[in-house]
Amino acid sequence: MLLQLSIHHLALIQDMTIDFAPGMNVMTGETGAGKSIVVDAVNLVLGERADRELIASGEAKARVEAVFDIADNEKVQRMLTELELTGDEDMVSISRELTSAGKNICRLNGTIVPLQTLRQVSAQLLDIHGQHEHQLLLDSRNHIGYLDEYASDEIRPLLEENERLYTAWRQAGQKLSRLRKSVSERAQRQDMLAFQLDELRSAHLVEGEEEELSRQKVFYRNAGKIMEAFDEACSLLSDGDENASAAVEQLRRGVDALAPVAPLDEKYESVYARLDGLCYEVEDAVRDLSALREEMDFDEEEAERVEARLDLLKRLNRKYGATTREMIRYRDKIAAELAGLEDSDEEMERLEKEFRQSAKALETVSMHLTHAREGAARRFEASMETQLHDLGMKNARLSMSFLPLAAGEKLSDRFSAQGADRMEMMFCANLGQPLRPLAKVASGGELSRIMLALKNLSAQKPGIPRSMVFDEIDTGISGRMAQVVAEKMSQIGDHHQVICVTHLPQIAAMADEQFLVRKYDEDGATRTEVTHLNDGQRAQEIARMVGGADCESESSVRHAQTMLADAQRRKQALRAAYRKG
Repeated sequence: MLLQLSIHHLALIQDMTIDFAPGMNVMTGETGAGKSIVVDAVNLVLGERADRELIASGEAKARVEAVFDIADNEKVQRMLTELELTGDEDMVSISRELTSAGKNICRLNGTIVPLQTLRQVSAQLLDIHGQHEHQLLLDSRNHIGYLDEYASDEIRPLLEENERLYTAWRQAGQKLSRLRKSVSERAQRQDMLAFQLDELRSAHLVEGEEEELSRQKVFYRNAGKIMEAFDEACSLLSDGDENASAAVEQLRRGVDALAPVAPLDEKYESVYARLDGLCYEVEDAVRDLSALREEMDFDEEEAERVEARLDLLKRLNRKYGATTREMIRYRDKIAAELAGLEDSDEEMERLEKEFRQSAKALETVSMHLTHAREGAARRFEASMETQLHDLGMKNARLSMSFLPLAAGEKLSDRFSAQGADRMEMMFCANLGQPLRPLAKVASGGELSRIMLALKNLSAQKPGIPRSMVFDEIDTGISGRMAQVVAEKMSQIGDHHQVICVTHLPQIAAMADEQFLVRKYDEDGATRTEVTHLNDGQRAQEIARMVGGADCESESSVRHAQTMLADAQRRKQALRAAYRKG
């Protein structure tokens, strides 16, 4: 139940706190007084779209806070526990702040939360019904939702199963469609992949072979230069030339010349030892050089093979990867893809079977859903007609018409997450007239009463938010029908908190509490205030609502007092009848 609504700097309201009571609360006031601002504040609590234009002129921000009693709302208590936002276990506060800079700050029990979280919690606390819902009623696509809500206990499990199977059916269909679409492209893809795979396989790639081939390429391209260098070095070091002895021989002679004097001094011995060791190293190096020269084997065919192999790898590099490792990885990848394409006929067969099975399962649950709805529709029709008769439409008839399949239409053509049913609410208000589509025959006043009947059925179901806000849902009715609607709303107020914005004195008189919304001027600015009315003030306000030039006269006020007294007796009688029945 909504205990308190605080509004700060919203439109024409500066600072205001409204304390609501159990039962039926009404808000009245002249047109343009600002009743819609209070409804806007409630919408903000519900998480509706926030318009910065709502911020009062000259202010940087606006804020709305609602305090609810949740002592008997176990669902909200569980939600707050899961969110770790518990405060007073019997209360929850919801606030929303708008700033001129575009910020939108939501709080639950003082903790900042995402807007979506605020919406999830407030949806379990408050339900608002406005004139725009008449437009929803005129759209036949919404009619099935009213039936599903009415029979939610039996319909919801089937709807959830239908939605799950519908998703599976659509996904199977999409996969099958993509595969069928690719059939024409598959042959071209297979040819291209087969050519690439053959080219890569015939190359007999070896990971890292580029490095060895590059080394061999360097050798073959410089073989002549290498041979000349080896020959000259060997000649000078070991063979000598026609004018001089070989370098190794000369070095050995020098070392031998030092041998007799080396023992005479440590310094002589050190130099001798160094030269002697160097002589051995040079001799070893010369032997290695001679061996390398002997091993030199220039094979022109092998040189051409190396060049050709490198050219092939470079060509493949440009197409398939910068290294043999990358090319081998790509080769394995396209081999797997080609295998998959070759197996696609089996995949097509598997997907077609999966699609048929999912369609069959969806058709089965759709038919179960249809049967459940047909049974629920009869009860819904009877309940709605009872409500409409109570609302003064004693000859009203209402039927949920299930539209049959059109010629050539298959059940699968109607598959959706909501089932395969198409239905429309048919209505007749008068005797002797046929049932016709609601949107074509219902007047504004009849739509108001039909909507009120729907809301009254909803209010009788467990799990519906305790607080229900009606924003001028009484549009289009007057006189005796206004009294009937007032009594129906009072009955709802016996089980739910009702907050109703109305222009009708009959509805205002049936209220348990009444608030007056009025505009006034202060310091050169127009403001809106909301005042809780006592019994005397209620009589004066209802006299104004009844209207007439003498609305403030003694007789007008007495008439209003009589209306209030009659309303009190009616409420007592209704409650007694309810307890008895």
